[in-house]
Amino acid sequence: MSPLAKRRSKCVPRQHKSSKGSLPIRLAKADQQLKIQLETPEDSKNRKRMPYSLRSNERQTIPDRSLCRKGDPRATRREKYPEEFPNPDFHHSFGSFLTQKSPVVEDVESQIARYWQYLSQSPTLVQYHIHEIGDRYRDAFRKFFTADPISLHGHVSDASSPPLIASLISHLISHATTTSKVPPLDRLYRGSTRVAIIEGYYGAGFGPLAYDAVMDIARPVANGPRPIIIKTVNANNIDIQIRAAKSLGCVALFAEIVRARDGRVLSESSWKKILKACEKYGMILVVDEAMTSIRCGAPFAHQLPQYCKHGFPDLILFGKAVRTNGIAIDWRGINIKKLGILKEEDRLFTNLDWQERVTEMAPAADLLTSWGTLVLAQREQWPQRARQIGHILRGVIIADGIKESHIGGLHSLVYLRSQDSARFSFPVMGAKAGKYIRWLPTMDSVMMSEDHLRSKMFGPSSIAYRKAMWTYLQSKNLYLGFCSGCGNPVDEDVRACEVCVVRKCEDCEAGEHVCPLAALQ
Repeated sequence: MSPLAKRRSKCVPRQHKSSKGSLPIRLAKADQQLKIQLETPEDSKNRKRMPYSLRSNERQTIPDRSLCRKGDPRATRREKYPEEFPNPDFHHSFGSFLTQKSPVVEDVESQIARYWQYLSQSPTLVQYHIHEIGDRYRDAFRKFFTADPISLHGHVSDASSPPLIASLISHLISHATTTSKVPPLDRLYRGSTRVAIIEGYYGAGFGPLAYDAVMDIARPVANGPRPIIIKTVNANNIDIQIRAAKSLGCVALFAEIVRARDGRVLSESSWKKILKACEKYGMILVVDEAMTSIRCGAPFAHQLPQYCKHGFPDLILFGKAVRTNGIAIDWRGINIKKLGILKEEDRLFTNLDWQERVTEMAPAADLLTSWGTLVLAQREQWPQRARQIGHILRGVIIADGIKESHIGGLHSLVYLRSQDSARFSFPVMGAKAGKYIRWLPTMDSVMMSEDHLRSKMFGPSSIAYRKAMWTYLQSKNLYLGFCSGCGNPVDEDVRACEVCVVRKCEDCEAGEHVCPLAALQ
């Protein structure tokens, strides 16, 4: 067998040997034994009494969804079913969570729960299954996003490194099965790591993309060739700009459907021109979906009907709420499709060949959490929920006197100007983005009821619930860590308001706190 054939054989799922005493059988027996050891008598009793699916239905019929006060025995319900309780945290660790429920429990996926139990009880045992976990994660990702995660990293800034992107492009070209119309890198630009960015691109924490980054702390550590900026004010000039960038050695163009720094949405006409020019001049198109995946009404924002009808990007940056960070490849991409990598086996081999040399397998905890999150997103149709949640939240904001033209973002990804956020009558804690505050709500079903949100979060009747929320947080020694006005961190010694729950920094509110809900009591 040739070396290439040997490497290709790794792409084919290996069948367990049936011979007695083989390693797979011994591991399976060990798994079963550990599962029995970890199962409590109560678990066994519940498992035999009622299937998990029925227990899930029984749970959904429980009528009491109110927030319980400290000392109430029903207060434990909040820990078991947190997705049933809205709260003023619209920050969610800069958008790193799309649900308040755990994605690694039995109700989500029994296999995930089993691996998670192994991880907590015997971490070394999970390593025997790490490649199987990786395969299942990859399958869930492909099923939901229709793209393959080819490179995993610790942060989106790591994944967006231009040298990494350039090397990945070279790797993909080396696996091309066609010799015609092969996209860059060609011989003239081989070795170039220069890239272009759409004007206003959020940037990164280091490297070339930090030159124009939103974060002030990132700019001093910027290095490498400065990106070429492509302006989209006049869509007719996009072709000329991309051609010029290509002539200067740019190998890729970074774009955002929703500009992360201010919530400005890329127009359909601009997207169409970008796709056409990138295909024409062989510029790899990279779309940053770290903040926009799922929240903007589609698995990836560029998959919304007004965009995908014109074509698909080559590479996608993902992270945040997906719970893993990295680069995904869309085999339908305007330049990637020219490579002629059509067979599933060839695509898998291209991915694994890159990962074996460059990318370490992500930690088991990250893979399991992301796998569970994707299962939930598919099952509960989170992109569709995002549209409804966005409609409700934008209606609440407009009803409070803020002009619709002053609201940015797309669907449930909401951008408010800092001054509008500071004067909002029913304050919540958002995430700062320059001069803007982002609302990053969860996709839980409780967020889909306008009546429920107005009674618990955004109306005069929400005061009682907010007070109960304050009592609950106090009992857990918790507090909201960011200012509801500007989004900056708040010192620990600033006490949360007993009525509105949120906190404000000294810059937004010097002296004694004036609760915006006090007059409604």
